[in-house]
Formats: sequence, structure tokens, C-alpha cells
Amino acid sequence: MVTKQSKKKSKTAANAVLKPNPLDQTCIHPESYDIAMRFLSFVGGTLCEIGKPEMQQKINSLLEKEGIEKTAERLPTTVHTLQVIIDGLSQPESFDFRTDFDKPDFKRSIVCLEDLQVGTVLTGKVENATLFGIFVDIGVGRSGLIPIRNVTEAKLSKTKKRRSLGLGPGERVEVRVLNIDIPRSRITLDLIRVL
Repeated sequence: MVTKQSKKKSKTAANAVLKPNPLDQTCIHPESYDIAMRFLSFVGGTLCEIGKPEMQQKINSLLEKEGIEKTAERLPTTVHTLQVIIDGLSQPESFDFRTDFDKPDFKRSIVCLEDLQVGTVLTGKVENATLFGIFVDIGVGRSGLIPIRNVTEAKLSKTKKRRSLGLGPGERVEVRVLNIDIPRSRITLDLIRVL
């Protein structure tokens, strides 16, 4: 009998782990979940109200009374973190900030790795930026890599030059194919310019 109880406990624990947290569907970082929960109690809201008009009304009511700075002090957190939490709790359930990104214009004649040729100029969308390079979707089912040494100040727009040499997800770029390694499914690109 003791063995059966242990099995039941482990099933219950497994079920608890599988239950998703509604905050996972927001832009709120998991490290800020405890602050978000305290903020929810301040406004008298629940996780079920995320993204609903009632939540927005409760947030607005609290912020009108106390202001964002005083509320951030009470939690305690920074104003920036609190603003991210407010945005995450206010945005509709299906909200995705990436939908505002411009879509790249892929060449219709190039749809797979084998269609590429060295020297081909393409437009693409930055998918990820790392310390060693920028991954770009060029419409062939595999992202190409712009090595970081190919991202120079001269190739960036004036606004980018002022900020940093980095490119972020969603930015449209014009690239040239430098190398194609079909067996390893790798594409090396050169940044021509940011669109």
C-alpha cells in the first residue's frame, strides 16, 4: 500500500508540473513572475483576467491613484520592469509583438538550399543575433549566418551606427551569399545593407 501512495503522489506532482502558467503567454520574464503576482494583488486582479478590459481598468485605476513610480517602489522593482509587467498583463492573449515586423521579400525562384548560388543577392529577416554572428531567414527553409566580422559600421543605417553594431530580430537586411555547404546545411552570408 505504501508503494501505491508514492505512485499517486508522483502522478499528482507530474500533473502540477504540466499545468501551464498564464504568465508564460506574456512578455513578462519568469524572473519577474513574483513581482507580477504582487502587482496583480495590488490591483485586485487574477491570472484569468490577463489581456481583458477589466485588467486594463484595474491597472489604470491603481496608476491614477499612485503613479507608476510609487507603485514600483512598493513592489519593490524598477519602473522599467513594472512597465513590462503592465504591458504583459494588458496585452490580449494572442498578442505577438513580432507581427508588426516587416516581411522580407523572398525570391520566388529560390526556395531551397540547392537553388542558391554564391554571389546571389537576397533580402531576409534577422531571426537571431549572437556574439559570433547574425542568423537571417532568406526563405530557403534554413537560416544563413552573417559572421560578426561582416557586420561593419559602413553597412548599417545611421540610426544603427548611433546605437551599436548589433542587429535585432525582425530587421530586414540585404545579403550576398558567400558560401553554401549543402552536406552540412550551412549558408554563409555577407551583409550588404540594412533595409
